Amino acid sequence: MNFYKHFIGDYSRSTGDLSILEHGAYRLMLDHFYGAARPLPKERKALYRLLRAESDQERRAVDTICLRYWRPLPDGIDPLYQWLKLHKEEEKFHLRTVAQQWAEPGGLVNVRALGELVKAQAIAEKNRKIAIDREAARRAKLEEGRAQ
Repeated sequence: MNFYKHFIGDYSRSTGDLSILEHGAYRLMLDHFYGAARPLPKERKALYRLLRAESDQERRAVDTICLRYWRPLPDGIDPLYQWLKLHKEEEKFHLRTVAQQWAEPGGLVNVRALGELVKAQAIAEKNRKIAIDREAARRAKLEEGRAQ
């Protein structure tokens, strides 16, 4: 995703007690998660490198945010259905589509952000189908005009 909504009030209510370093760590983690559309590395050394956390203080901030807002991916996809409260097969399909893009097993996810990725996938699929149908109708009309 190249864009995600940031609701200032929701963010402030959930993060009002964070330090400035913790805010920075959280926003970098969210930006990477949304941008890559895949889990963050679970291995701390790789995560610190990704987030450019070089000092002990920055690494502690990353650790704090991981514990508070990020969950390790479970084995299998069924727990993700529960986390996101997905009950309909169509909703589950979109989660599976997102998860198929993940190159490696494991990692860390933010449940709310994952839900947003799933919603974006559903919208993208709907828009793709609309575009295909529109193009098919345009071609059919063009062929009809040629036949006359």
